[in-house]
Amino acid sequence: MGSRITQRFLEAGVEVGVYDINEQAMNEMVAAGAVAERTPAQLASNYPYVITLLPNAAIVTETVLGEDGLAEGMSPTSLLIEMSTSEPSSTKELHAILTSKGLRMIDAPVSGGVSKARNGTLTIMVGGEEVDFEEVEPLLRKIGENVMHVGAIGAGHTIKALNNMVSATTLAVTGEAIALGVKLGLDPNKMLSVINTSTGRSASSEVKFPGQILNRKFDSGFSLDLMVKDLTIANQIAESENVSLDIAAANLQVWKQAQKEKFADHTMIVKHIENKVEVEINGVQDTANVISS
Repeated sequence: MGSRITQRFLEAGVEVGVYDINEQAMNEMVAAGAVAERTPAQLASNYPYVITLLPNAAIVTETVLGEDGLAEGMSPTSLLIEMSTSEPSSTKELHAILTSKGLRMIDAPVSGGVSKARNGTLTIMVGGEEVDFEEVEPLLRKIGENVMHVGAIGAGHTIKALNNMVSATTLAVTGEAIALGVKLGLDPNKMLSVINTSTGRSASSEVKFPGQILNRKFDSGFSLDLMVKDLTIANQIAESENVSLDIAAANLQVWKQAQKEKFADHTMIVKHIENKVEVEINGVQDTANVISS
């Protein structure tokens, strides 16, 4: 996601500096026109706005507050835009520390996947001071089509986790429905056509199934491990409020079972379901092969 967003900024004429522990990834961005920085602190000292897009909350905190971290290079006029899918509680803690240092931060996670990052049509949900949102809204609109201020700090990360909870649930249950239909002799393409013109349609049935699953590519660009992380965050939010979310809890267990099978892409949750139902959904050949019975 970070490389695609960087590319969009560059295409829009925005000067971009980059830092990544993955030297190959950084070199690719430099080749596209970005400027390489030696440390996060140097990056923050050279640019007024700093975006973080990292795997988890612990890495975000280390990148911001660690040795040569972003906080060392930020000034009171700087603004940290935290775009990772992170834990709201960690986001609030980090914000409090930065505020005590006279520094600013908003959380602005994105949704839409690699394709929307590539064409600049992401949804961006922003938590933080509204004045900070208004300051960077024009910048965010260079990479996002739907850019919204959704509340106080942490609100963006909260909504992102809950959105992914819905997305993961619809993907899994659509997979179960189509796998069961195939086992009963139904054509997966025809099933999907019915679902997508009926009340069962979703982004999973309209985008992921035709784009990554029926063709057996399983190449959405978002890992199954990251989806498990996001679902865990959503369930932890519920637990912190002493709320029981039965469907979300059961769904998390399904994804954790799939994780044990070492699947890479998150759309491979359907392979896990296929193994349980003992079918293979093959939309390309318009057939389904029974694995065992």
